[in-house]
Amino acid sequence: MHTGIRSAVFAVAMMGTAAQAAPACFTKTELPAAHLRALQQQFNVAALNCQTLGSDAPTFASHYNKFVQRFGAQLASNGEVLKRHFGHLNALDHWITLIANDAGSQVINQPNFCQLAWDRLDDMIALEPAAMEVYASKTEAAGNLATPCPEKAVITASAKKKTPSAN
Repeated sequence: MHTGIRSAVFAVAMMGTAAQAAPACFTKTELPAAHLRALQQQFNVAALNCQTLGSDAPTFASHYNKFVQRFGAQLASNGEVLKRHFGHLNALDHWITLIANDAGSQVINQPNFCQLAWDRLDDMIALEPAAMEVYASKTEAAGNLATPCPEKAVITASAKKKTPSAN
């Protein structure tokens, strides 16, 4: 009994640590890469958890493999953007684990997860490589794990405070 409680406390502590390790935000150029990686991670989790019906139907894993083969170069480039963002491979691994855990909870809590993942994967395979990040961003697969950084305020000459005249 105490082992189960200790395990639960440890798991909660690790989730807090992982959440703290995640970056607060992504720049405009990094955000599409984060969304694409989150969607890819959902596909990966679905390939491990979702089954297709019928012996002649393609498996989710084979469909996912088609996606990886078709877009390998773009996925590798996407990975490089994220490596630069995180600066340390362990931090990137931590973030990807958060994304995978989120997708894993969706497998359990969303009855339509597998169908939605299949439909999105089908859509992605039909896209041209240049459209991948735009599509991934629209799916909001990353949820709150990939948020945009606030833009720095730009002060224009007309917005500067004028000094009072000595009249």
